[in-house]
Amino acid sequence: MPKVLILYDTRTGNTGRMARAVADGAKPVQGVEVVLKRVAEGGGELAGADAVVLGSPTHHTQPSRAMKRLLPGLSNVPLKGKVGATFGSYGWSGEAPGIIARALKDQGVRVIGEAVRARRTPNANDLTKCRDLGHTVAESVATVGRQTE
Repeated sequence: MPKVLILYDTRTGNTGRMARAVADGAKPVQGVEVVLKRVAEGGGELAGADAVVLGSPTHHTQPSRAMKRLLPGLSNVPLKGKVGATFGSYGWSGEAPGIIARALKDQGVRVIGEAVRARRTPNANDLTKCRDLGHTVAESVATVGRQTE
């Protein structure tokens, strides 16, 4: 069964809300396992995932410390050809999702959808975009899974 791994970091809870919405969007897709974890707990599951969705708040124009610790290690994981997406909250500038997307692309991940960014607390529209992103990612790996059956 294809696996969608959603890894996130959050300090105030805003990116965590977004991560849960991404998972909520992915879960209804038939034939896909959805795993939601904090980045510090789930980095070891990257190799077994068919899709990787990474979320981080932006702190001083960068992803969070926990996410920054994960990104250099991506080169040690077989990610080429997997599906990826990003999201994150921010107070001022919001660069983290773009930085993460570049790191994924550098490892051969096919980043789909537009990164979802929410200024401070995600509103209803932001959370809808997160659910849509999760659904899109899950559908993309479910379709591949159905083609290989």
